[in-house]
Amino acid sequence: MAYPHAQRTYTIVGIDPGTTVGIAILDLDGNPVDVFSAKNYSLSDAIERIITRGRPLIIASDVAPTPAMVKKIGSLIASHVPELEESLSMEEKLALTRGECFEYRNAHERDALAASLHAFKQYKAKFAQIQKKTPAGVDEAEVKALVIKGVSISAAINRLLTAREEKKLRRDKRIAGTKAREEPPGESKTVLRLRELLKGKDERIALLEERTAALKDLLAERERDIRRLKRRLDAERSELRREVKKSELIHARNAEIEQLRAEVATRTSEIEELQRIIERLRGKRAVKGGKRIKVVPSFTHDAIQEFDRKYGITRGDIVLFEDGSGGGPSTAELVAKKGVSAVIYGKELSHFAVETFDSFNIPALSLDAVPLRSKDEDFAFIDQAVLDEQVADWKQKARKRSKVLLVR
Repeated sequence: MAYPHAQRTYTIVGIDPGTTVGIAILDLDGNPVDVFSAKNYSLSDAIERIITRGRPLIIASDVAPTPAMVKKIGSLIASHVPELEESLSMEEKLALTRGECFEYRNAHERDALAASLHAFKQYKAKFAQIQKKTPAGVDEAEVKALVIKGVSISAAINRLLTAREEKKLRRDKRIAGTKAREEPPGESKTVLRLRELLKGKDERIALLEERTAALKDLLAERERDIRRLKRRLDAERSELRREVKKSELIHARNAEIEQLRAEVATRTSEIEELQRIIERLRGKRAVKGGKRIKVVPSFTHDAIQEFDRKYGITRGDIVLFEDGSGGGPSTAELVAKKGVSAVIYGKELSHFAVETFDSFNIPALSLDAVPLRSKDEDFAFIDQAVLDEQVADWKQKARKRSKVLLVR
């Protein structure tokens, strides 16, 4: 996020490098100038943002050792890069960036801001001394800049005082020379004003030259990056062409493998189901004098079809429906058409279902009439003699019903 700043000033910069780059810029009073982050931000983009927002004196990081990108930026723009003894902890970073004047949107901006504030903190006491010792008329920011570059406070102040005196002497000489030439009245003021304008232009030119040099370095770096990326792109294109030649064969093989895997899974599932059925059937030993029957839990289409899928319902089978209340004529017809010889039901069958079985000449017997001798999951045994007796009784009643119908 950008902060309003009226003039181009000396700055302290914190950088969090990576896929997403975080940049935080402070002035020499510790006030934020800019806090920013962007994904896939190049080295040249970062440098351009930094130098357009001030004159960087320090480029700092929150980790040790200092990342290569931070060192490179410091080298390209001739700024001091302090080396931390150890990386800043999360507690330190949160403590440094706590405050209403410090705003950040994500962890990258927070880490960059913490790096710049930690660097500022290292010079805070020195800056306070500079503020006390700097005499009126000497630019305090210039003293701070010289001290950061390694000059002592007194030497920095003396250097600036000397420069100011030399500047004053040069100006006095120019004024004296102007008077000696006996310029017409009013011309000296005009000349002085022009000289002041010229001085401002000179400073502007120096600033632009400084920025031009930095941008030239950026351009050279970007050109090297472009050449490197072109070489990588050519290599990747060659590799891609080789991969494309293999892709169709690989795709066909993968499709075949997936198909075979699906078939294997299906066969495995079927085998496992058959093994479970075999295991269940192994335990179904015949009971002496008994008849084995098949047990379906309910008299519904779904239950009948599920049992038929597992074990089969075939001609001559006797089927017990533990709950006979679920179906009607269509369910009875589904069972009858499989050719069963008799049906036993637990809960009462509907009148319509019984009539349907009668129409197919299939006895429908109550479980009370033909009790189970034993039962194991999907199979059971009943007494053969009892079954024969009940079937014979059913047939006798069926014949009587037929005679009654004929008489009518």
